Amino acid sequence: MAEVVRVEEVFGDPIEKGLRKGVSESFDIVKSGSGRRAGRRKFEALEAAARVIAERGTDATRFVDVADECGIPVSSLQYYFGSREDLLVAAFRHASDAELTAVVGEVEARSDPWEQITFISEDALFGYRPGDDLAGRLWIEAWRFGLRDAEMRSDVHREYSVWHRLIAQSTAEGIRSGRFTTTLSPDQMAVVTLALLDGVGLRLAGGDPLVTFAGAVEVVLAALHSLLGVDAS
Repeated sequence: MAEVVRVEEVFGDPIEKGLRKGVSESFDIVKSGSGRRAGRRKFEALEAAARVIAERGTDATRFVDVADECGIPVSSLQYYFGSREDLLVAAFRHASDAELTAVVGEVEARSDPWEQITFISEDALFGYRPGDDLAGRLWIEAWRFGLRDAEMRSDVHREYSVWHRLIAQSTAEGIRSGRFTTTLSPDQMAVVTLALLDGVGLRLAGGDPLVTFAGAVEVVLAALHSLLGVDAS
């Protein structure tokens, strides 16, 4: 029988201190077999699955496609993950964990609240660029899959909660220090910021000729600068 384990037991603790603590619930993935070699093969399978999903979409991603991408037999993938749907969920969780770990670390490394908001915005929009970046396309596919799958929908909500908490905490610190003069609450600013990033990001990902990456960053940061009432001093 497959053993269910916390994701940090396979890939390392993604949220271990500071902003990470209490921000995101641990995801579970299906673990079959044991040993470092099996762990490496699962890691390679999840990386490959993320690439295939971003290229083909969830509906067109099959075990055989992932097997062709990573060289791991279909039988092994089925043994590791069970069903195709379990593989998709595990791939989304793996990609999300890697991205959030990096983002949280970068935000913690910045002390100025406006620099934190700027980094969050630029990083989020960077993932929506047309071309070879996977993050935005995976996020869009996670939304689509989550509309039909309750487990994936819950994961999307949990990922949103991490981004929300990061933005809200930066906003709260900016208000406390006098850097921001916004009349909106930190939670309200988080909702508005994510709406801006996703709205502009979708047009960017779709190759809208009216929206370039540089233009998207400029308009979002200008809007946030105004909404936050950033003190230039």
